[in-house]
Amino acid sequence: MSDVLTIAEEAPDFTLASDSGEQITLSSYRGRQSVLLFFYPADFTPVCTGEVCAFRDDYEYFRAHNVALLGISGDSVERHQRFSRECKLQFPLLSDQSYSVARAYGAKGLLGMRRAYYLIDARGILRWQHCECLPVFRLCNSRLKDVIQRLLPEPQIACPTNETPYIPPPHL
Repeated sequence: MSDVLTIAEEAPDFTLASDSGEQITLSSYRGRQSVLLFFYPADFTPVCTGEVCAFRDDYEYFRAHNVALLGISGDSVERHQRFSRECKLQFPLLSDQSYSVARAYGAKGLLGMRRAYYLIDARGILRWQHCECLPVFRLCNSRLKDVIQRLLPEPQIACPTNETPYIPPPHL
């Protein structure tokens, strides 16, 4: 797949319902955190379960680098709630049942959601993207950590001084 979005340009904004029942808007992270946005085909499937559990297990790494994790699939909020509870996730899962956000990011495939990753810096700029050809493959977290180390060598924070207190987004 060729890149749908352009690196170094603003990532498309969106608002989606999360497993917590709240609406999450990508632009609400601007000025506060970088975001690793990941699209995945479906809750409760072997590869997707392994993927979200790997993110869960490495959650402290992402948090230490001030990178919020946002998972998106076409599953319902109710299904995400069960999946998140069973997997003991610390980050939000967002429901894109219309696939509108997936289309905007190039993550909509012929049969549903593709597996895709997007690193968006604290200014809302797309820094890196990767879309798997087949959804049975996923990137291992070591590759994602390498990308974060290379593109975000220092944790991205809104206020390098102590002038304004840091307010974490939901699920932190």
